[in-house]
This record gives sequence, C-alpha cells and structure tokens, in this order.
Amino acid sequence: MIFLYTSLIYIIVFGAFLQLLVEVKSQLITYKPDLRYAHTATLIEDKIYILGGAVPPPRTDYGISPKETFLYLDVSTPFSTNEVKYIDISNNNAVPSHRFAIATKGGANNSTLFLYGGDNLNNQTKELVYTFDAQHSTWSVPKITGDPDPPKGTSYMFPVIDYNELFYLFGGGGAPVVNYVNDMHILDTINLSWKKASSIGAPSNRDGYGAVFLPNKKIIYMGGYGPNGFLPLNEVFLYDTINNSWERKETDGIVPTPRASFSAVLGLDGQSVIIFGGSSEPPLSREIALYVLNLNKFRWRIPGISGKIPASRAFHNALLIGNYMVVTFGGGYMREDDNDILLLDISNNDEYAWTTSFVPPLPTSQSPTNSSSHSNINTIGVAIGILIGVIGGIALTVGGFFLYKQYKNRKERSKAISTPGNERINIKYS
Repeated sequence: MIFLYTSLIYIIVFGAFLQLLVEVKSQLITYKPDLRYAHTATLIEDKIYILGGAVPPPRTDYGISPKETFLYLDVSTPFSTNEVKYIDISNNNAVPSHRFAIATKGGANNSTLFLYGGDNLNNQTKELVYTFDAQHSTWSVPKITGDPDPPKGTSYMFPVIDYNELFYLFGGGGAPVVNYVNDMHILDTINLSWKKASSIGAPSNRDGYGAVFLPNKKIIYMGGYGPNGFLPLNEVFLYDTINNSWERKETDGIVPTPRASFSAVLGLDGQSVIIFGGSSEPPLSREIALYVLNLNKFRWRIPGISGKIPASRAFHNALLIGNYMVVTFGGGYMREDDNDILLLDISNNDEYAWTTSFVPPLPTSQSPTNSSSHSNINTIGVAIGILIGVIGGIALTVGGFFLYKQYKNRKERSKAISTPGNERINIKYS
C-alpha cells in the first residue's frame, strides 16, 4: 500500500512537471509579431514591455491594432536581433487598443508601468491613466488627486521621469481634432497627484518632440510638429525641474533638418543627447538619421558610425540599456532589410557601432528585485530540477520495490524446511 501511495505521488508530480515544461516551452517560441508604430516601450528591471501601437503604414484614421497588443523582451541574457524571443502577454492586457500613448516606469518600488493618453483605435471607453504592476502582472486605473484641470494634450508626446518618480507631460495633441498645446503637467507616481508647472517661456505648441532628463535635473525639449509644420532643431528648450522655469538655447554645428517623431536618449557620458530617425519633409535618408548634441556647447554633429546603417524610421521608441541605444519597431523600414529591434553601441564616443548582438550589462547588485526579473530562467531551472528529482524518485521507488521483493523472497526461503540437497542453497541465500 505504501509503495502504491508513493508511486501515485510521483505520477502526479511527474504529470505536473510535464504540464509546466509545456507551458515554459510555449513561452520561448521565436516568432515575428506584427509590425507596429506609435507604441510604447518601457524598461522595467530587465524586461522591455511593448504595448499598443498600430500596424503601419500610418493612416489618417485610427489604424489597425497589431495582434500582439502587449509583449515583452527579456534583456537579462544575450540575444541577436536576427532572432528575437518575445513573450506575448496580450491575454493580460486591460487597455483598449490605442496608438500615440506614452509610458514610463515609476511608483514606490519603481516597478510600475504608467500609461498615459493615446488615440483609441476601437472607439472603446479609455481612461486617461492606467498602471501595470510588473511584479504582480496586474492592471488598475489609479485615482489621481490634485489639479482638477487635467492635461489637454493626450497623444504624440514624449515621456520623461525624474529621480523622484515625477512624470512630466508637456504639450501634445488631442483626438479626434488635433489641438496643439504647450502646457506642462506633472504626475507624482508615488502619491498619485497632479500638479501644473509653469508655461512661461515654454516651447511653442507642439507634439512629436524629443525630450531627455539630464543629470543636472533639467529636461531638454527639441523639435516636433506644430500648427505650421515641422519644427527646427536650431533651438532647444530646458525646463528646470527644481526652479520650475524655462530657458531657450540656440544650437549650431551640423544642425539636423526639422523633424518630429524621432527618438532621443542621453549619451553614456551624460554630456550629450543622441537622436535617431523621425518624420521630415523630404523623408530622411539613413545618412542623416543619427545626430549628437553636445550639451556643453549646444553643438550638433553627425557621429562616426560603423556597421550596417539601418534605414531611418519614425514613431519608434529608443531605450538606453547598458552600452546600447535599443530601438523598437516604428514605421519606414522593410523587414527584408532591417530588424524590428536595432542596437547602437554607443560606448565609444568617437565611433558608434550598429550591431545585431546584445550583451546585457553586468548586474550592480544581487537584490531580490533583480533576482525576480530572471523568472523565466529560474522557471526553467526549477523545471529541470523537478525532472531530475522525479526521475531519481521513480528510480529509487522502483529499485526499492525490487529490493523489497528480493528481501521478502529470501526471508520466505529462510523459513522453508530443509530437504536433502538444498541446505547449502538455503544457507547461501539466508
């Protein structure tokens, strides 16, 4: 009876393991999701969460939603952009289909995705702000207090968050009628409250601009699209987050042509801003898609570049991860020529390098938060451990059963009445 009970336990555990193994394997299938533009890309721990967007080419109506509305890319391990492994979590997406929203991470643990605004694709009721708890994979609509006058701009903006988890929202447009604005609102992602900032000396009404939070706690704003078309980059605007004030700066050097819907990241030296791609008239060629602004002299230059230069793209997103500017999706490229994910190694200021190989940065700590981000790897490890344990347990059970039978047979023989000719046999096996 004990043997049957033990065997039943191992069979149940083995069945559970097989189910777990199937689930893990299904998550690791390599495939190419639908193309998309005007999506959001947010780095939380070591996952890039890609949400929303529309299938290109851009349309004057609200467009078509991609099949995979919510997915992520694990950047905790090396990968090649020629074969990217996405995890589709669209079945856990509580946000109506949309494009031109903005997103950032914030909250008390800096592990919550805050999604703001966007154009609705399916005429569904959509809230102004959603939050996604990445640690528990749960969505919610936060109750935000403070300024009763919410931001007027709801789409085509650029997300900026500071060291205090304050989410800055400047300008933008609105749907269905595009009304460009230039007001600044601040969302406290910890206390969930709105505050309106000064608009004195702010940039003109616009959307589609680029913005970067700088080490000196200022935010630089540049370019975009306004009532009169594409805006020039021979001027930039600095918002002082400490003093709540604006300052205009003129730029020189090899000034980029006016453009909007480009990406912008801070250089590794903290003294430069890198922009890539964008919409312009005429369309941008790959040779004039990448620029660097020196923040000390406010001088533009085209950096030295090695590797295969990709086509320019617009309505994409770029994140700074380790030594790389990681570009996700967008419009304006062909999959036959370029990958959905682009990697620009910016570790050498003298020459940036387009590459297809991503090597994650070394971990800075072994905190529980960092360890939790390796859940997929840990799950596979646990699964392998369970398999070894189950196989070992079954082997021990089967082996124990045969040893028990052998012992029982010996014991029975030892009790048998000796007959001439079998005494030595009984002695031998007793």
